[in-house]
Amino acid sequence: MIDVPTQDGPMVGPEPSKRIKVRRRVRPRPLSMLVSAVVWCLLWASFTPVTVIGGALLGWLITIIFPLPPIFWKGSFRPLGFLVLVAYLVADLVVSSFRVLLMVLPKKIDLRAGIVRVDLHSDNDLYQVQVATLISLVPGTIVVEVVRHQRRLYLHVIGMDPDDPVGVVQQMTTGVERRVLGAFGSKEERAAFEANCLAAQPAAEHPNDWEVEQ
Repeated sequence: MIDVPTQDGPMVGPEPSKRIKVRRRVRPRPLSMLVSAVVWCLLWASFTPVTVIGGALLGWLITIIFPLPPIFWKGSFRPLGFLVLVAYLVADLVVSSFRVLLMVLPKKIDLRAGIVRVDLHSDNDLYQVQVATLISLVPGTIVVEVVRHQRRLYLHVIGMDPDDPVGVVQQMTTGVERRVLGAFGSKEERAAFEANCLAAQPAAEHPNDWEVEQ
């Protein structure tokens, strides 16, 4: 029942919409609680019932105190694409670690480091976060700034190619983004991504359109 204000006094009781918001905010989220419990047990190096329950309750409180904005995902999980994504990540970790090792072994170290701006060709917060995370996991590259509305990333890169420093980093980022969409994107999102890649190719021929700081 909705309370209607009268001349005798103000409206009494919260509106139904506010009640729904409160219920949604305090509603337990099993996945978040499970992840929090696992992380909490790993931090304490203990998998006792008290630690598991404490981690789950901590995850529930975090979602209440610091609620995250909703993420709208139109894609679907594709197992084959996910395996390809993981395989490339493992290969990049091994190869990049070896390259970084070779750069720091000589007496005279030349890191060839710089800040590179790269553009993304998909328009989704979830994919942008995934691409930024995967790039930061690989030794030698780390995301220093994320621009949401223009879908850009600023990367600190070491071991940059002297002939085409920006082009190589942009190609690497586009490859990671393509594999992310191949694992989690919908058919329409993948088609839009490929179309945006083709439209961006002429712009890549003009160095002034990019930002590189060494």
